[in-house]
Amino acid sequence: MSRTPILRRAVLVPALAALASAAMYVGACGHGHDHEDTEGLPELADVIYEGGATDEALDALLAADPKDEPSQGTVFDAPEDGATVPGDAAPALTFRVAGAARWTAPGAAPALGFAGARPAPSPWAELGALLGPVRAARAHGTPINGRAYFLVFSTAEREGLLRVFTTKLTYTPDAAAWDKLRAAGGPITVSVLNAVFENNRIVQGGGPFAGEPVTFSVAP
Repeated sequence: MSRTPILRRAVLVPALAALASAAMYVGACGHGHDHEDTEGLPELADVIYEGGATDEALDALLAADPKDEPSQGTVFDAPEDGATVPGDAAPALTFRVAGAARWTAPGAAPALGFAGARPAPSPWAELGALLGPVRAARAHGTPINGRAYFLVFSTAEREGLLRVFTTKLTYTPDAAAWDKLRAAGGPITVSVLNAVFENNRIVQGGGPFAGEPVTFSVAP
């Protein structure tokens, strides 16, 4: 095997690494506040994130128009609509996708088998790999691949009293969130908007889907 490609890689990879380091520095200095500015928007500052949910995916969810597909919306198992729940401890809210088949994001591409060899990466591909972790580091958490749910608790007096973005099919308010709901002083309606994501982006035809809301009250 010729030594020329090896020598080229020996020279190119360190050079690309230096270029990548420079790009990291420039990116950190020139664009380091982009994501912070997005997260700091007043309209999203109070959102609670659970189950690995990310603010990038929430941005994508809120930017899309809901689809009218009842089978892909959610229905609540608990609490029941019109129920009064005890105020001494926060209940677990549980819900599910109405349709029997729960759509998930496309799986990862299968690995190459023995039938074909994986081609050697080009120097530019190696540069992309070197720059990749910088983008990942700026993202807040691992990108969502699958379905995620945006819960909005509202009262007649205040829309969006409590908002939660989660990948789970259950939510139990913590002490601070439960105090906020108990202090609402009237019936609370919770609605769920969900979508199917691939790397924080909604897949084609993946929503968002609006679910059936439920209204409950908290006992004194």
